[in-house]
Amino acid sequence: MHLLCITPTELYQVVAHKLSTIRNADLIAVVSGGRIIETGTHKELINRPNGHYANLAKLQTQLSMDDQDQNSELGAVSAARSSAGRPSSARSSPAIFPKSPLPDEATPSPVSHPPPSFTRLLSLNAPEWKQGLIGTLSAIAFGSVQPLYALTIGGMISAFFAKSHLEMMHRIRTYSLIFCSLSLASITLNLLQHYNFAFMGAKLTKRIRLRMLENILTFETAWFDEEQNSSGALCSRLSNEASMVKSLVADRLSLLVQTTSAVTVAMIIGLAVAWKLALVMIAVQPLTILCFYTRKVLLSTLSTKFVKAQNQSTQIAVEAVYNHRIVTSFGSITKVLRLFDEAQEEPRKEARKKSWLAGIGMGSAQCLTFMSWALDFWYGGTLVEKREISAGDVFKTFFVLVSTGKVIADAGSMTSDLAKSSTAVASVFEILDRKSLIPKVC
Repeated sequence: MHLLCITPTELYQVVAHKLSTIRNADLIAVVSGGRIIETGTHKELINRPNGHYANLAKLQTQLSMDDQDQNSELGAVSAARSSAGRPSSARSSPAIFPKSPLPDEATPSPVSHPPPSFTRLLSLNAPEWKQGLIGTLSAIAFGSVQPLYALTIGGMISAFFAKSHLEMMHRIRTYSLIFCSLSLASITLNLLQHYNFAFMGAKLTKRIRLRMLENILTFETAWFDEEQNSSGALCSRLSNEASMVKSLVADRLSLLVQTTSAVTVAMIIGLAVAWKLALVMIAVQPLTILCFYTRKVLLSTLSTKFVKAQNQSTQIAVEAVYNHRIVTSFGSITKVLRLFDEAQEEPRKEARKKSWLAGIGMGSAQCLTFMSWALDFWYGGTLVEKREISAGDVFKTFFVLVSTGKVIADAGSMTSDLAKSSTAVASVFEILDRKSLIPKVC
């Protein structure tokens, strides 16, 4: 039995040869948009009114009446190809006939989707709203532990300025109990925070991977022919990008909530204890944050760039060891060592330059930090001298606001991770929002 499956576009080109290539087929199937729309023999399809096959056959008849000479020339070419032992191609000379719109086929209009955003990402976690609420409240509570801890340290120092020994012992006992309470609260709140956010991230990862795979399996074959959509690339995207999205929700979101809570509570405590000194410290707070941030980023950036500079020398060493027989037999040991030494020159220069940069940058950051602390203590001492605040208030305000600057710097150092996660979110929604060009069969 001779079965032939053909699309309307191919059928449009085949009818130019008076259907000679498919007329004698036992069963003809016409495919449009990835589904079979007509089946039958040539006689059945040609007699079907308003069918794809019949309409294209009529179109061929009209074209042949308009230009019989061109059809004769095409027939002679086809006969010459047949005599040479090659079958007539259904795709030959498609440019001779002007393309007209096929019936029942419309150009798919682009569908607009909302832009990928963090809000859309969180909406995918809507079923886990209870865990999100518990995790957020735990992060807010744990964020307030750091300012309270700094306040307790300042109060502990001020306890040594007590007028009597009994009062000093009473304060020390009180602050010791506060430290124990803060340690227990930290353990409990940390467990609640990280467990709930990790639960949200795990569910989100599973949901994203399932939806991405479900949508990918509906795409047309041409989409997979693109280089960036190969099997390996898609598997990597399913694995890595979904994990980065989990990290954005589980780790970064909890840290942002925790930092916001810590900064808010620290500002309130500082202004409540000594508002004049707190205003001065808040004014120089960006300088302290910049110093902490510079030291953290400099250390991570230097190691990354130095590793990149070492790549060329590492490649030479790997190839020399892998092909050591060839190197030895040709007496190229000296040449390989010379190439390896030359490749090491660039890392040496890079390390020397970065060491100077790190020394100057780290030293300047440390110098500015100490200068800002000196300003805080000088102004605090001035207020104590004027008897506007006590010495204990100076230490409390200082420890509360200085520790907050380090927390902000730690949160700011993850900007590169947030940028990578944002790219992953955009890539994920690009696949989730894409619609297949093959219409769904109802």
